[in-house]
Formats: sequence, C-alpha cells, structure tokens
Amino acid sequence: MKYQTSDQHQIADIEYFTECSGDAPISVYIIHGTDGDMLIDTGFRTTYQPLLQWIHRHHFTIKDIFITHAHPDHDWNAAQFKRMFGARIWLSENDIPLISHFGNQPQFPTEKRFAARTKWISFWTKTPLFHSETYTPDVVITGDDPEIGKRYGYDVAVVTLPGHTLGSVGILRDNVLYAGDAYTVMNGVPMLPPHAASVEKMLASYQKIAGIAPEYLACGHGLPFQFNHTYQNKENG
Repeated sequence: MKYQTSDQHQIADIEYFTECSGDAPISVYIIHGTDGDMLIDTGFRTTYQPLLQWIHRHHFTIKDIFITHAHPDHDWNAAQFKRMFGARIWLSENDIPLISHFGNQPQFPTEKRFAARTKWISFWTKTPLFHSETYTPDVVITGDDPEIGKRYGYDVAVVTLPGHTLGSVGILRDNVLYAGDAYTVMNGVPMLPPHAASVEKMLASYQKIAGIAPEYLACGHGLPFQFNHTYQNKENG
C-alpha cells in the first residue's frame, strides 16, 4: 500500500495522511489546538499501522478525534485510538445510529453511472468486514457551532454538511474546510461523492460549501485542493 503525506507534498498548511488505494484515496488530517491535536477521521483497517507511525513520527498529541461521518472508512480506528490516546470522539447526533451499522441509513447514487457501485457498497457494508468497532462519542454535535471548538482549545467552527450521511459534519479553520465526504476527489477529479443518504441534502450542502467559499477543501478522499465553486457533478439522480 502506498501513502502520501504533507511531509512529501505540502499543500498550504494542511497536515494530511493519504492512503493511496483505489480510485478514492482515504485521507485523514491533523489540526493543532492549545492543549493538543485533533485527528480528523481515522481511516480504514489498512490505514491503522502506517497512520499510527505517522502520528508517532511527528509526536502529535491526539486529544480529540473528529469523525466527519460514521462510515467504516472514516471511523474504523476510532475506538482503538480513543483507548490508546485517551481522546474524545466528536460525532453528529444524527450519525450515532450508523456506528458499526452502515445500513441504518440507505445510500442512493448521485449519478446514474454510480448505481452499480452504490449497490455493491451497500451489500458489502452489511457484512462483518465493514463493521467498525463500536464506540460512544464524547462530544455530540447537534448543529452548526462556531464556538464549540474554542471550548476545547481549537480555533475552528463546526459546520453541518448532511447528505452523504444524515449527520455529516465538517470543520472550518481559517481558509480550509475539512469536509469529510460532503465532497470528494476521485481519480484526482473533485466531484460530488458517488452515493448519498439524501441526494437533495447533499446538493444543499454543496451550495453551503460554495457560500462559505473556502480557499481549500480537505476531503475524506483524495488530496486537498483549491476550491472552485464551479466544481459539481454535471448529472445527478
């Protein structure tokens, strides 16, 4: 498995670790606070060991784990990292039913060409191979909150971005929006994700992102990129 990190290719001041697997590489991020560091998402089972080595190599002090949404390629290592670092887990209240149970929210293709892919994902994520270890969030997100980060020592705002899951959330810091799968990069191309719990809500969240107009998007798949509000799938439904 190949990995790319901000050590090798710096993009703005974003600290990222990307597992270069398949057409949608898995990315996690670090942001710094006054009392420690926040890990944004935790990757999949294959991400664990190299990500842990990266964390140790940089002497990151993980105090918080922000889960953008409770899909197994984002929260697979959350429970183990919580035990290891004694960290708090942040998650939207709307995604709590998804923990270890991907199928609790149905997924619909965002484009016709993704119909077979969505069926395949929906099938496999019902198997034990895709059930992450259960965990209990310590910080439950209930809506947009520009102040919650400050209470824990981070100069960030929490932004709700429902669509890919009903509880998808992001972190806005300076000119970077850490957006989870509210947006994505597949085969190096920025686009809407292939599937969503609600395509309508996903499109509304895209418009919300365009309104925020961050300089960079740091998504859950692919490398961070400079955001252009004209990015959008040409065909939806």
